[in-house]
Amino acid sequence: MTSARLSVLVVFFVNGAVFANWAPRIPEIQRSLSIDVATLGLALTGIGLGGLAAAPVAAAVVRRFGSRWAILASGLSLCAAFVLPAVAVSWWTLLAALVLLGGADAVMDISMNAQGVLVEERLGKSVLSSFHAAWSVGAVVGGVTGAAAAGIRMPVAAHFGLVGAVLILVLAAVGRGLLGPEPLAPASDDDLDVRHVVVRPTAALAMLGAVVLLAGLMEDFPQSWSAVYMTTEEGAGPGSAGIAFVAFSAAMLIGRLAGDRIVDRFGPSAVLTGGASLVALGFLAILGLSSLAADLPVLVIAAFAVAGLGSSPLFPIVFSLAGRLPGVSSAAAISIVSLISRMGFLLAPLAVGRVVDAAGFGSVLGAIAVAGSVVAVIGWYYGRRFPVESAQGLGSR
Repeated sequence: MTSARLSVLVVFFVNGAVFANWAPRIPEIQRSLSIDVATLGLALTGIGLGGLAAAPVAAAVVRRFGSRWAILASGLSLCAAFVLPAVAVSWWTLLAALVLLGGADAVMDISMNAQGVLVEERLGKSVLSSFHAAWSVGAVVGGVTGAAAAGIRMPVAAHFGLVGAVLILVLAAVGRGLLGPEPLAPASDDDLDVRHVVVRPTAALAMLGAVVLLAGLMEDFPQSWSAVYMTTEEGAGPGSAGIAFVAFSAAMLIGRLAGDRIVDRFGPSAVLTGGASLVALGFLAILGLSSLAADLPVLVIAAFAVAGLGSSPLFPIVFSLAGRLPGVSSAAAISIVSLISRMGFLLAPLAVGRVVDAAGFGSVLGAIAVAGSVVAVIGWYYGRRFPVESAQGLGSR
């Protein structure tokens, strides 16, 4: 089990590192294609489109081949496709490249969380937050790498090609340690049909879906737009524009390292409420600082860090709760919440691009703060309607 846990940690790291390397280079790709923020937002919807298309079949893939092989196939595809945005020649080729990237990411996301829930259940304690912490480690390392590559003006294609090749080797090295290749759990005929589950969502699953839908908006802004925001609103240069995303990711890492112990002590609903409240406070602070005449980039970066700390438990808790819902197979439930989260990642770039083009970044920052408040209320209500325990003491099912 130690080998499996370490392997899953590395898989999450790889996934986080891919998109973190992408984030600091977005302004450069935008300039090279000579597109405005609205068109950039349209192109960025490719990640969500690809994920939306791939997520419904991901559970069936995991069921048929096991999460181990699904992780390896999608992870290798993700790393290989990572270079495609760097060689885009127009907004629509960038869109097409991101569709492929988003599709591979969706399958990898669902399969690695399914594997994580399996390890969590076999260990009999909360560990999913530590896996998402490994994702944040990848995000911090990738963000620093991406910012450094931008700072030395390394060609984007060379940067992405090198990162993709290294991460492919890393995945290949840990593949044997993953649990599999058997399916995650004995499957009934109903379990094998994802559509059957989709048309019978429980109230609990619907609430978890609402959380990840809004959490997608909260996490997409730092990933897709923070470098653009720091460049246009704070006057940051190419090497420092990605620091806000690094701060967000580093704070998220800190939160996730402690997340399992906090969830086991206070319960998932309370941690959902507290984390979402911090997100709201962080983005309200960014909004307030943006209204001041003086440029205060250090404080803005600190506010991004507060938001990152608050965001840290949201996805791990939702995936853990979804994977343990009674009456729904783990892979199918995770597939459903992942599908809904992809809708958030699809809508967020398009909406942000349009709103920024029409009304500026202030309206977007305010909307994200409201989203954080809504998630806080959902977390509180979920705890009252569906009292849940942590994974501690569950053991294998």
